[in-house]
Amino acid sequence: MKFIFIFPLVVAICGFINAYAEDGVESIFDGKTLDGWNCRPSSQLKNWSVEKGQIIGRGKGQESYLMFNDQLGDFELRFSYKLISDEGNTGVEVRSHPVKGKASRLHGYHADIGHIGIGDKVLGAWDFHENNRGDYLAKRGHKVTINENGKKEIEEIDNAFEPSDAKAGDWNKVVVYAKGNRLWFTINGKIASEVIDNEKAKRLDKGYIGFQLHGGDKMVVAFKDISVKR
Repeated sequence: MKFIFIFPLVVAICGFINAYAEDGVESIFDGKTLDGWNCRPSSQLKNWSVEKGQIIGRGKGQESYLMFNDQLGDFELRFSYKLISDEGNTGVEVRSHPVKGKASRLHGYHADIGHIGIGDKVLGAWDFHENNRGDYLAKRGHKVTINENGKKEIEEIDNAFEPSDAKAGDWNKVVVYAKGNRLWFTINGKIASEVIDNEKAKRLDKGYIGFQLHGGDKMVVAFKDISVKR
């Protein structure tokens, strides 16, 4: 009789474990160290630390980026972030690469998650750093299709993320998706913006992911629960 009751429990547990494994999500931050990560420029690593299971960035110097060591092509990046300061500028690097001769700059896609009072529809926008592709690939609330010649077709996204959906001084959940030539991200469950990039001459299909920290003594940001599905 004991076997009858125990066997279904074992099956259920095994099923749960298998489902989790099949999900393919892996943590890329151990909650204790910055192992597996590097800073650009390396001189600004002092402004990044691990405290209470969180990565903390303090803007006491020039702009810097905390980058994951592995290059990724298609992926889902999941994390939570909180702007601890009343002002700040942060974002997520996607398929990015170092710029030769510019230690503090990266070439690649950039998801804006921390602009406060800087520009119209910037919080939730897609940028592209170190290029000649214009100010933004897609502003918040826009789905932008870029043709092979760089021309943009812009559509409005229904029920898109708005600044009022962000939790000031609290944790916000972000998921960044990179699937082939399509990139989009959500903040607190709402899509912020999307890019379909058909401009092969300038499109990036693989690169590094990471977090941006702008300079300024008042800038403080925290990240936690960082995982990726490759």
